[in-house]
Order: sequence, then C-alpha cells, then structure tokens
Amino acid sequence: FINTVANHKLPVGHALDSCTKEIQEVRLTWGKERTPVVLVDTPGFGDSSRSDTEVLRLIAKYLVTSRKAGTNLTGLVYMHRISDLKVEVHSRRNFRMFHELCGSNNLTQVVVVTTWWDQVDRETARRREEMLRTSETLFKPMVDYGARMMRHELGSDQGFSSAQAVLNHLLKCNTMDLNIQTQMVKEMRSLPDTSAWEALHTDLLPEYRRCLDGLAFVKEELNRTRDCVRRQALEDERRELQEEKKAIHKQIKSLSKNPNERSVLWRMLSAMGF
Repeated sequence: FINTVANHKLPVGHALDSCTKEIQEVRLTWGKERTPVVLVDTPGFGDSSRSDTEVLRLIAKYLVTSRKAGTNLTGLVYMHRISDLKVEVHSRRNFRMFHELCGSNNLTQVVVVTTWWDQVDRETARRREEMLRTSETLFKPMVDYGARMMRHELGSDQGFSSAQAVLNHLLKCNTMDLNIQTQMVKEMRSLPDTSAWEALHTDLLPEYRRCLDGLAFVKEELNRTRDCVRRQALEDERRELQEEKKAIHKQIKSLSKNPNERSVLWRMLSAMGF
C-alpha cells in the first residue's frame, strides 16, 4: 500500500513471516498542495515472528514517543486480507484491542482496508466483506462509531487509485490523540494499565484453557472412531487447535518480560485458578 502511494521500496512479504519487523516511516509530499505526509508501517498483529503483546508494546512506544515530540496523527489504516477463509479467535480479540487503542471517539478517522481482492472470486469476496461489516464480533462495532471500510484493489493502475482514495479521505481529517496516547502521555499510565492492553489479554487464559479442553476432546474422539472421514475432520481440528494454542502460549510467555507486565500475568493466573 505504501509502496504504491509513495513509489517507495519497502520490503513486501508473501510468506507467513512478516517483513515489517520494526516500525518504518516514509515521507512524501501529496497532491497539488504538496502536503507533507508521513506514512508509518508497523508490524501486524498475528505476525508469526512476534507475539501480539510484543507488537502492541512496540506500537505503543512509537505512539508515545511521537506524541511527546509533537507529532500528531490524522488517521489510521487497519489492513485485512479478504482472502482469509475465516476469522480466527485471536483476530477478533485484536479487533477489540485496536478499537480500544484508538478510542471510540477517534474511529471516524480509521479506515479498515480490505486487500488481496485479486486472490478471491468476486462474489465470495463481496460476501466476506459484508460479513466483516455486519458482524458484532468483527468490524461492525468500529463501523457503528464511524470507521470506514474501503478496498485496496490492484486494477489497471496496480492499486494506485484505491490507495489514493484512502489517503485523500484521511487527509481531510483533523489531527487527534489516540486513546492509548491520552492514557499513557496525559494520564501517565503504564502500558498494562491501558484499555488496549486489557482488551488484548482479558480472554487470553480462558482461550488457552478452551484449546486444552478441545485438544483433550479431539484426542478421545480419535481413539474412539474408526471412520476415515471423521478421523480426517478431527485431525484438521487438532491442527487448528494446536496452532491456536501455540499462538496463545506465545502471548502468555511474552507477558513475563518486565516487572509491570509480570504482575498483571500473575493476577490473571490467580483469577483463572492456574
């Protein structure tokens, strides 16, 4: 998206590993008015090389540092692949976290951009877009507060016009302080005391326990059944649960990296009876 808008050469990943390991800035002048613009590329949530906790920590540090330096945001872009067959539990949690990071009052300056439209047939993509827009556990809560959903499609100009539309929309907005910036800069909260952190971690341990219970159930069923079709379905479910368990375990492990976060982890463990 940034490379298209700015004619830049940030690395682009096509495998499971994210190319954006750190935060990168691209500066350009935009439009006839030659407006100075800074586009900021961050690691994505669900990154295979970092836990979501680590990504939130990195983004929060950038947002606090830039705010203290006097830099103000005009808008945020949340990228979502329309080619994803289904939205996993951890993705739904990330949507809630992103909502809290921004704050409901700022969602009019958020654009949810769906990508990879060339990877899915048109009707399937439209159905998925409508599901994302109308589901209470997906983007509907943000859309209800004024966030816009827009498409980034390649088309004949390799996506420039659709990316241009997103940028033009956000540059009409006033500057803002995100919820997490208000909480950490003005209210002087630590990251574990922010609403974004709470949204990211509230369901972590119940989800981990659900995965363990699910894996135990699947194991029992595999020992009991001899039906080939049923066994294949159970094996698929086991793989999905194991991947989800691995991702959640990575999140929990990353919480023990500093004293403030460690105390939050112990409170969570105690509340869950671990």
